[in-house]
Amino acid sequence: MRDDLRKEFNDKIWHGQQDESRSGAGSTLAFTERLRAQLPAFLEKHGVGTFLDAPCGDWNWMASVDLGDIQYIGGDIADAVVEEVRAAHGGPNRDFILLDITSDPLPKADMMMARDVLFHLKFWLRWKFLENFVASGTPLLLTTMHHIKANKKLGKNGGFTKFNPMAAPFNFPAPIDMIHETADDLPADIAERDEGRKHRSMGLWTREQIIAVLDARAAAKAAEEVGA
Repeated sequence: MRDDLRKEFNDKIWHGQQDESRSGAGSTLAFTERLRAQLPAFLEKHGVGTFLDAPCGDWNWMASVDLGDIQYIGGDIADAVVEEVRAAHGGPNRDFILLDITSDPLPKADMMMARDVLFHLKFWLRWKFLENFVASGTPLLLTTMHHIKANKKLGKNGGFTKFNPMAAPFNFPAPIDMIHETADDLPADIAERDEGRKHRSMGLWTREQIIAVLDARAAAKAAEEVGA
């Protein structure tokens, strides 16, 4: 576990409707209405029996999601959060663990959800997470994507900047599936439109797609070294 990240996030109170969720405005019941409604069927569609949710936050919205018989593992880097959610929501098929997604071994699952986290990390830590995800063997990654044209660098871990995995320097391919969080439907070219900045979705990528992204990055770095 990276001690600097643990210190940064352990006692963090995100700006927003803090009276409802200490995890921020993106974790309120109102904001997650579409995601909560669609997630159970989405998990069933993709054959998910074991679901890793990291960071799990304070479980404000997940508490109202019907997970059925799915084995749920919630991970978070904040000690206090893990202790609180374990006491309040732990039980059969629900486990909560202390976890740094950028450095700790990730439990293998059928799908991992990394929601509202990568946009709080510097680029190099986003890459570390992707490498860590691939190493876990989990076949599917569900993560936040903003429909913007370009990614901006983050000045400090724990800050915020909108993130589109499909934009440079990450250059993900199109996701195999999506859950839109801010609209019932969005046009395929939403990132090219001005209104794209207002919208976000949860994009689903395969492990093979992410391996290809990492391979492309390694090849580009090797080419730069040869040309230097």
